[in-house]
Amino acid sequence: MTKSPSKRHGFRPLLLSVPVNLAAPAPGPAQAAPASELEHAPARGGSGQSHVRLRALPAGDVMWLDANLLLDELATEHLEMATGLSGLEGALEAAPRDPSARAALRVFEARVRDLGLLRDALTSVAAAAADARLHRAFLPDAPLAEYLRGIYAWMHAVIRALTDLAGGLRSLSPDWAQLRHRLDEARMFHFEELHDAIQADLLALAVVAPDARPEELEVAVETLLAAAIALEGQLDERFG
Repeated sequence: MTKSPSKRHGFRPLLLSVPVNLAAPAPGPAQAAPASELEHAPARGGSGQSHVRLRALPAGDVMWLDANLLLDELATEHLEMATGLSGLEGALEAAPRDPSARAALRVFEARVRDLGLLRDALTSVAAAAADARLHRAFLPDAPLAEYLRGIYAWMHAVIRALTDLAGGLRSLSPDWAQLRHRLDEARMFHFEELHDAIQADLLALAVVAPDARPEELEVAVETLLAAAIALEGQLDERFG
């Protein structure tokens, strides 16, 4: 399902609920790469163009502090998301099995499973990004970084909306209109228009860092993109 760019929010980095740990030293060179090694595209978001043009660099120069901080930020987001999803699973188990709510609960259970698949896809992306030579794809202005921040914002909002729905189901008074409104707002953080730019950067990465096994990151990202598209469609399904 392709969304009109006019429906997208201009994205700004999320405020973290837990401070990023800046104390841990990053492996590799401490200094940032010289500005001459990057060419930033003039336009952002929805242009179909990569935000960062990648050039071949010595292997020792590809670990940038900015990429490390971005990965730390995403790790914090992932922990918060996983905690929220665990709480949502507990709320679902505590929901009453009243006959009037059975249909909604079946759909609810399916959506929790779908969120779990997206969580697992995000975990795979993080695992595939362990090699420092791949971190050039995680610079803060890179399309993959912006997309991942958006995915976490989307998941946080969906988990909160479904947690509130679980409370409504416990009292047998779910607010379906409010749920639909919140899910529609949350989906604005699924920046599907960045797919082409992400894939272009990953292709460039395969050229400049072939020994870092970028194909594993490519597969993990492709799985993530597919899982996110699937979830967006599944959240359109009626609960009641």
